[in-house]
Amino acid sequence: ELPSQGSCAEILIQHCPACFGGVSFGRSLDKGGDIHVAMDGNFHHCHRHLAGDSPSFYELSYFLPKAQVDAIGQHITRAHQHPSKGSQSTVPDEAIDQCEASYEAVDGQKQKASTDGFDNTGLMALICRHDIPLFFTNIDTPGEQQKYGIALIDHLFSLLPPQANVVVLYDVGCILSCLLSRVFITSCLRFATTAMHAYGHEWACQLVYNPCLISGLGLSDGEGTEHLWSHFIKLIGIECVLSV
Repeated sequence: ELPSQGSCAEILIQHCPACFGGVSFGRSLDKGGDIHVAMDGNFHHCHRHLAGDSPSFYELSYFLPKAQVDAIGQHITRAHQHPSKGSQSTVPDEAIDQCEASYEAVDGQKQKASTDGFDNTGLMALICRHDIPLFFTNIDTPGEQQKYGIALIDHLFSLLPPQANVVVLYDVGCILSCLLSRVFITSCLRFATTAMHAYGHEWACQLVYNPCLISGLGLSDGEGTEHLWSHFIKLIGIECVLSV
């Protein structure tokens, strides 16, 4: 369901009325924006392909279809070939390069999970600032490619009024911010690193992306995904053999 003018889509309001139930949007990103969300990938939630698929009997509401995610991946590939003139980064390229070298999440080709016997190697989750899960994608590649997070963000924006401003907290938010500034329009979007991971980034990066140093973020630290994975830990064994 698409959002009506000035309000969020009903599915978002059902997920978290506190975040999405309002009708006033457009707060400046310099003041914290309107909505804070966080995302993270987890490679423990695998699915064996021998378990097969069950007959379709319900419409997915939490999980993005594979075709939608792959379409974003193709769009990223095309955009890389013809990059737009994005805004100049406020963080030196050397600092971004150091962050990129320090975190595995940046390397989409780095194998984090074995694909032998698995058709899905993990999950990517998007949650609101109250730790309520909004949407998921299945990860079907060995590494945490950027298309999964961008697909979640793109889907979220499709359900928000056009004037809504969003802050996304992600382990390597600095890297994703630089990517999107080159290939997408990001005037309604700001990135920050998660609070725990921020201190592993270069100091020049922290000054811009550390949520504790960003005006308007309050107590949003982006670590709610860790609470989510903790709640889901008992599902890991079950998910491997479920017919999905």
